Amino acid sequence: MHKGLRLSLKLWVEGEDEPAHDFAKYAVQAIQQMLAAGKPLYPQLQVDIRSIEEDKDWEDDEKQAS
Repeated sequence: MHKGLRLSLKLWVEGEDEPAHDFAKYAVQAIQQMLAAGKPLYPQLQVDIRSIEEDKDWEDDEKQAS
């Protein structure tokens, strides 16, 4: 039986970077590469990255959660 589902995932990514460098763009590319690297571990699963983008409202979410 063929099955599928949509997952929602929130990540916090941090690291050292140059002040003028676009850290969000770098982090998105890194996460895409990490997910792609894991694909061979589960060849029976087809995983498509539909979108990865910076969550610019994360501080509001954190305030509401506390």
